[in-house]
Amino acid sequence: MSADPHVLELLPAYALGSLDEEERRLVVDHLSGCSTCTAELNAYQVLTAQLALAAPEARPSPDLKRRLLARLPASPPASSKQTRFSWWRYLPNFSQKPALAWGIASFLLILILLASNLFVWQRVTRLEALRSGGMRAIPLSNTGLVPGAAGFVIIGADGQNGAFIVDALPTLEPDRQYQLWLIQNEQRTSGAVFSVDEYGYGGGRIRAPQNLFEYSGCDISIEPAGGSPALTGERVLGGPLK
Repeated sequence: MSADPHVLELLPAYALGSLDEEERRLVVDHLSGCSTCTAELNAYQVLTAQLALAAPEARPSPDLKRRLLARLPASPPASSKQTRFSWWRYLPNFSQKPALAWGIASFLLILILLASNLFVWQRVTRLEALRSGGMRAIPLSNTGLVPGAAGFVIIGADGQNGAFIVDALPTLEPDRQYQLWLIQNEQRTSGAVFSVDEYGYGGGRIRAPQNLFEYSGCDISIEPAGGSPALTGERVLGGPLK
């Protein structure tokens, strides 16, 4: 710990739930009497709550519908008795009332459009609020080595503090760990060495010798336990920070 009486450097990892028990207690005790750190933590918590909004849209594979239909049980024979309560039998016969059917369909379509527009408006509003606060939540791209893996880097408004969070990464052998690299002028500097839990989740604070805004990108690779002085393993996540 530095001589700084505050715990600002621990707040990003605390917001992500990535501190060990000793550090967590230190932060909790400090927050009970420090309005400065409490206000900073509130800003980080708002940001982490909106991380899902920054995730890129995932498109299903073209054969998803075929595979889902293949898993459905076969329809019962026409001669089998229907013992379940068939609630749809009590609905109006829309085939005999086309005007009513079209009216209901139009009403449902309007509701769907309104809900969709509301969701888009909320998403834009929240992202603008995050940008105006000065902090950045930057999604990392999957390299294809571990399909489904994802991650984010969070940088504070002044660039002095940052944290990261990853998900769906496989657990490694005891002699291997993940390492986060900060890239500047094609040179990589280690920012963290970490492992993930049994669910593939992990995260922590980024430790950098310079302001995080000085770095153009970052990578996460698989390295020997304890970290490497230079990137030697395969990259699983990465992307620009600007």
